[in-house]
Amino acid sequence: MGNLWIGPPGRLIEIDQAAKSFERAADLGVSEFKALSGRITVTRTAAPVRRIKLSWDMLLPQHARVLDRLARRVDGPGPHVLIDPAAGNVLNPAQATGTGPTGAAGLDQWFKVSANGSVVETAYGAFAFTAADATSVVGWRCVPWKGDFPAAPGLRVSFRAPTAVAALGTCSVGIDFKRADGSFISGVNASGPFVAGTAPAGTTHLTPTARPGTAGTYAFAGACLTYGGDTAADNVPGDDLPPMSVTGYSDTPGRPLPYRSVGIDLVEVSGAAG
Repeated sequence: MGNLWIGPPGRLIEIDQAAKSFERAADLGVSEFKALSGRITVTRTAAPVRRIKLSWDMLLPQHARVLDRLARRVDGPGPHVLIDPAAGNVLNPAQATGTGPTGAAGLDQWFKVSANGSVVETAYGAFAFTAADATSVVGWRCVPWKGDFPAAPGLRVSFRAPTAVAALGTCSVGIDFKRADGSFISGVNASGPFVAGTAPAGTTHLTPTARPGTAGTYAFAGACLTYGGDTAADNVPGDDLPPMSVTGYSDTPGRPLPYRSVGIDLVEVSGAAG
């Protein structure tokens, strides 16, 4: 498991001290109504919402200051990126299974990197990459942030190609590290379905890519992008990388000073715009 990273996109800070408590349960939005007859009716919201609660004892002052700035909105109202060290796959849940809303919204989860090839909807809400030839390359977009995946220098990442691509002896994968303006810094590439690397200086975002190496149409299901280690594996459920806003904060001077006891609550918000 890796460390926690938090902050505005492009300005993530690593907190390498393990939290004393760490709750990451989703709010399912389920309510029960029990009638006098004993029958129970259940209502629920359209989609579950991730809530994360973290607390530290004897937190180092430089890390406490980071959380304090976020809670007081010193660096803007947010929302913020939270790279959860317990997440096994930061791809969107539907994206990890090669599915999504039908039409453009679903197609936009991926994009062709090469001059040829195309992202296609093979069935209602199911998506694949059509490689025109051995040079066709496809990339993944971060769905909640509508672009490249947020990252930071020193962050260890790994990526595994979709199951159908990984089965090919001709496949290769890569991770492109980029600046805030989208310009390329460097990349790591590997023959086969798995690649891992550490983001270099100047990195604010990254893009995973895959090259099937053989013409054909390949489903996106089974892809995995992991932050914090070399653990990307086949068919890991997507945890997502949702925009998070601070909803609660506590800060108590530690004994001895300058250590602090800090708690912070965050909730998933509907989009990166607010």
